[in-house]
Amino acid sequence: MKVFIKILIVLLILGAAGTGFYVYKQKKAKKDVNLELIYPSLDNIVQTITATGRLQPIDQVDIGTEVSGTVSKIYTDFNRNVKKGQVLLELDPLKAKARVEQTKATYQSAENEAQYQRRNYNRAYELFQKGSVAATDLETAEYRYKNAQSSLINARSNLQQAQLDLANCTIKSPIDGIVLNRAVEAGQTVAASLSAPTLFTLARDLTQMEVKADVDEADIGQVKTGQRVEFSVDAFPSDKFSGEIQEVRLSPNISSNVVTYTVIIRANNPNQKLLPGMTANCEIIVEEALQVLTIPMRALQFKPDKDTPGYAPQLAEEAPREDSEKRGSGKRGDSKNRSRVWVLGSSGFLQNQRVSLGISDGTKVHVIEGLEANTPVAIGVQSASAAEKGDQTTNPFMPQRKTGTRTRM
Repeated sequence: MKVFIKILIVLLILGAAGTGFYVYKQKKAKKDVNLELIYPSLDNIVQTITATGRLQPIDQVDIGTEVSGTVSKIYTDFNRNVKKGQVLLELDPLKAKARVEQTKATYQSAENEAQYQRRNYNRAYELFQKGSVAATDLETAEYRYKNAQSSLINARSNLQQAQLDLANCTIKSPIDGIVLNRAVEAGQTVAASLSAPTLFTLARDLTQMEVKADVDEADIGQVKTGQRVEFSVDAFPSDKFSGEIQEVRLSPNISSNVVTYTVIIRANNPNQKLLPGMTANCEIIVEEALQVLTIPMRALQFKPDKDTPGYAPQLAEEAPREDSEKRGSGKRGDSKNRSRVWVLGSSGFLQNQRVSLGISDGTKVHVIEGLEANTPVAIGVQSASAAEKGDQTTNPFMPQRKTGTRTRM
């Protein structure tokens, strides 16, 4: 019996020593970490959608020809400014002139025939009134007169078409603009049998450009006419260009089961840095909040545990219960995005604070209600050695020693 008591005492002593050592290690571990705190700061938050597009002139015209022929003269070239009605190109007119002469002769013959048959019909009608000719002779004269009239109309139409083809041998500019492309050379033969071949491509004004951007179907619901757009081009990577959405086209573009929608963006180009065909990397500004109170997204993800400095079990359990009671009250109509963050109270313990949030850019979020600028917010824990190296929390609203300024270009 005495041996059993001695063994029991030894076991109790060892258990107490182990418990004490475990408590000591836990306390030492808590001393080795510190809370990482931040203060809400004033900043700009811009929520954007990215898209890729291609630049093009607002008004671009492809000039072709309705007649076939050989290019005899070219009066303009690439990058030349042209006026409306200015001659751009001439086709060899010899064949067209011959066609005009031929149809003109046919027309004159048809006109003479129509006049002759008209006189025959008038004579037959007068004789029929006197009873000198039969009714069948009058009908024959009327039939020949009407056929002559039809032939005259057909000849007139052919003559007009031949004269139009002759006029179309001279290609003129339909607009004031600049030549983007010339697709023919002098001496080249162009054929306009099925479709009009393109000879020139003109742009009305390069000081105004359009971007045709493809927006993913997951983002198109947020894109509206009038939204501001910022984009860059590879030719000028350090420059930012701005534009505005003019149109959201309803027709989908489907490629490899990927659905996108075309968005037309209007942009000013006063210095004509933007050229047709350039690739534009666009950021469509869906929503923005300027100089508002913000906190990092890490603050919403931070969850303390019993090893976190300042952890208070009773406070950590009461806040979610209070939140669940309010959710169960059945009150609706609050459109604000509600969440909770952990703040360091005046007592030195962490407290769960309810906040109302606005837009986010993925890194920081707008705090509408629930926090003040001087409220320390926990975003994690850090080792004591890191804190000693200078990773200290500062309040941006307190006076700071100036160390330099940086200007955003």
